[in-house]
Amino acid sequence: LRQIGGGGRDAAAAYVATTSVSGIEVLPDNRTVLLRFGHAVQLGHLGAAAIAMLGLLPTTGVGVGAVLATLRFWLPHVVVTPNKLALARPVVNTPGFMTLRWDGIELTSRDIDLLGEERCLNDSVMDFFLKLVVEVLAPPELREQMHVTSTFFFQKLTSCGVESGEEGWENVRKWHGNLKDGLLSQDYIIVPINEQNIHWWLLVVCFPRRALEQTPLDGLPSGCHPRIVCLDSGQEPPPKARATSFLRGYLWREWRERHPEAAAAAGSIHKLAAEKLPRSFQMRAIDADVPKQHNGYDCGLFVIEYLMTFFRSRSALKGLGWAPHQHWFGQGVVSHRRRRLRKIAEGLRNIAVQRSEPDVARLLQDAALRSKVREMLGDLPKDKRDRAPDAEESRLYSDGRPPKKAASLAAIERARSQLQQ
Repeated sequence: LRQIGGGGRDAAAAYVATTSVSGIEVLPDNRTVLLRFGHAVQLGHLGAAAIAMLGLLPTTGVGVGAVLATLRFWLPHVVVTPNKLALARPVVNTPGFMTLRWDGIELTSRDIDLLGEERCLNDSVMDFFLKLVVEVLAPPELREQMHVTSTFFFQKLTSCGVESGEEGWENVRKWHGNLKDGLLSQDYIIVPINEQNIHWWLLVVCFPRRALEQTPLDGLPSGCHPRIVCLDSGQEPPPKARATSFLRGYLWREWRERHPEAAAAAGSIHKLAAEKLPRSFQMRAIDADVPKQHNGYDCGLFVIEYLMTFFRSRSALKGLGWAPHQHWFGQGVVSHRRRRLRKIAEGLRNIAVQRSEPDVARLLQDAALRSKVREMLGDLPKDKRDRAPDAEESRLYSDGRPPKKAASLAAIERARSQLQQ
């Protein structure tokens, strides 16, 4: 907390433990946010007596909603009383609308409402749109080289009190049976992670087999080196050591279960079940310098945008972690993406109702509809100031190459009008 002196300079400051905040309210003027403390606190150098509450007044141009979203991010333990928030928008699963389904993922009206302004995304929205991005934007050759895990993968890997990735492997041993040689068959393993149920970030494992097989790296460009890259939009992101350690342990156990002889030679093991990660298995962890969010609620959108960037730029994955990536996109692109994703979800839901078909995989077999979804998903804000600085470098190269039997313009226009209804 700071007291502002003449000329806008800080005159004094005081520090208050976040754990002392017990409640958040919005006063009737719908501008002032009231913090209530569990016990009276002393503001020290600010010269005030001990207080039990403190009012926060947003600066000009900052809405109360943005303040509340930031406070929720900073103070996840504090309950905001719903009936005292003038701008609270109840989330309702609207009767009469069909729930979208796709390979076990369900997207309800309640989930779609989370794509409204100043809302945090849940696992259903994240899984749905990460899958949609891969389905319609990923070039075929890259789609064969990567796998995006479920948002529940890391949560399950670390559950049941396990202390390492080697132990956690038991929790997810059957999760990727549809992949030949499991996750290790992929050059890129993309893992969305929800930190303490309040913050999304992305972990990308690059070329894990090269580390496990101890492939000589001499002569290979740095983009082909094995590594674990963490992409976090938070201004003060949480430490990543635990997450990267669990992934290393999981990959080693997965490798050793599938290749026991090679693993034994690398680790000099006696009992596979008790084997620890050998020192010979090295995979560097990197905190990537990526675009950062300007609020407390867009972390999920940034994760989706990071994935989309891999398909826009030919160099994004190759150089991942080795150079600054701040030029990828700005906050304006993410705000624009939120609106577009909601429009896509609502459009697909309307078409599902019209056709009595909730299965998104079947809906996307319509070439015109698929083309329109790709167009809406990949567009950028009209205002160039909201785009990435290097837009030319970020050209989209998706599987949008003309199909053998291209959809007619009339069919595309029909899909466009249906999506926009």
